[in-house]
Amino acid sequence: MSNHAPAPASSGATAGKLPLYTKVGYGLIGFSYMIATMINTWQMFYYTTFLGIGIAITTVILAVSKYASAFVSPVWGYVSDRLYSTKIGRRFGRRRTMLLFLTPLVVITYILLWIPNMPAWVYLVTNFLFLAVWPGVSTINSALPAEMTDNTKERGQLVAITQIAGGIGGFLLSMLNAYLFKVWGSKSWEPYFKIAMIYAVAALVFLIIAALTIKERPYDETTDLKSSDNASGSVSPLKRLVSVFWNLISVMKIRTFRSYLWIFITQGVIRGLRGTINSYFIIFVLLLDPTAVSLSQGIATPIAIVCVVVWTWLTIHKGGLTTFRFSSGANILVFIGMFALTLLTGKLSAVQMAAAFTVMTIALNFANSGFATAEQYLITVLPDVDEMVTGKRREGQYAGIRTTVNSIVAAILTMLVGVVLQAVGFQSGTDTQSAGTINALIFMYCAVPIILSLLLVVLTKMMPVTPAIQKQIQEEVARLKNGGSMEDVSDESRKVVEKATGLKYEQCWGHNNIIDATNKA
Repeated sequence: MSNHAPAPASSGATAGKLPLYTKVGYGLIGFSYMIATMINTWQMFYYTTFLGIGIAITTVILAVSKYASAFVSPVWGYVSDRLYSTKIGRRFGRRRTMLLFLTPLVVITYILLWIPNMPAWVYLVTNFLFLAVWPGVSTINSALPAEMTDNTKERGQLVAITQIAGGIGGFLLSMLNAYLFKVWGSKSWEPYFKIAMIYAVAALVFLIIAALTIKERPYDETTDLKSSDNASGSVSPLKRLVSVFWNLISVMKIRTFRSYLWIFITQGVIRGLRGTINSYFIIFVLLLDPTAVSLSQGIATPIAIVCVVVWTWLTIHKGGLTTFRFSSGANILVFIGMFALTLLTGKLSAVQMAAAFTVMTIALNFANSGFATAEQYLITVLPDVDEMVTGKRREGQYAGIRTTVNSIVAAILTMLVGVVLQAVGFQSGTDTQSAGTINALIFMYCAVPIILSLLLVVLTKMMPVTPAIQKQIQEEVARLKNGGSMEDVSDESRKVVEKATGLKYEQCWGHNNIIDATNKA
């Protein structure tokens, strides 16, 4: 395969520092996540309270659409990785092209989620459409730290930037929401719809600017996957479709990915469960109003942003696994405090309860920012290990898998929460709930995260890649890319590679069927 194809408009990944404008531009993708925050915070409440859709039907709408979108999500990472095989991809960049294609689709489908007075089946369709395209943005966002630089410190900074940008976006959302609820009220559907439209316009602007400022790896043998896809000849449309899902499951052969997957699922459930029932917990258990929800989030977020700097320093110097362990400990303490707060309901005034909850939210955001920083940093390890296995750079593949798994976990979580709330007698459209519903909310909000945080500590002990091992793998990859022979591998490098990959050294560097199921190498 020729290496003389034109390079994309963006310059390639580097071991040095990235320009400031590139980092800021990348951070704008994090700002666009305010639309996801709006959905996570208010969509379920909006549907059940103002649109008159029952909790069971709402649960089905959200869960089924997430399940269906999970089958679409793998396509974005697969296609993004392979855009260098096309003229448009080599002209504009494989990640930039994909982001510019997705941006208008995301905004249009997001708007459709909030239009009132439609049949339930229409909301099912609109949720599926949004959740089919939004994971593409998430995939690009997750892929870019490893895509833009090989420098682990720069990667850590990019992870911090997207966390800080998301936090600032969440802060602005919370503060603006609180103000607009005060101006427009919060007892009808119109304020929620208007607020959602404001964020749709903001996301459109942020994503376009981001697409124009990101950098990418240049076109070369490692970023063009055409030769690996064609190991057994031409690729028919049917084989291409099969290949998408083969690439999704074949990575389970890699030990590091398997370990990462369990960590990702566990922390995802901890964070997702809180997001799913947060509004219900605040309104029905703590007896606070929607304005208090937004104010507590808004006040807590700036402090959490400062905490990201702490977590980033820890992650860069000690690795993502250490950050996970410290975050888990903080999470356990916070949810014990949250449970104690439920015991004070009715004994504190509304102002005192709101103040206490705000303090707890600050602490919880501190713990969650550690989870987010560690997880997004940890995923940058996977393409390095995968390159040792396949000889290719597939940042999009792993970011796409992350998005797919996240969709599946979110769908299962939404369904389980809905089933539990339905079983304990949750009533839509009311201001109060039964004692059974209250107890179920307390157990899901406080006890389950504590149990899973303990499990997360155990799982991090099983991860086979430390920062030192990652560096050794990068050095071995560099040796092979520079013409080194696999036969000349040192005993230490062989041991490190086999530990990280779970494969024999001779099965690495493309001598496997991880990309192409029919490859006999």
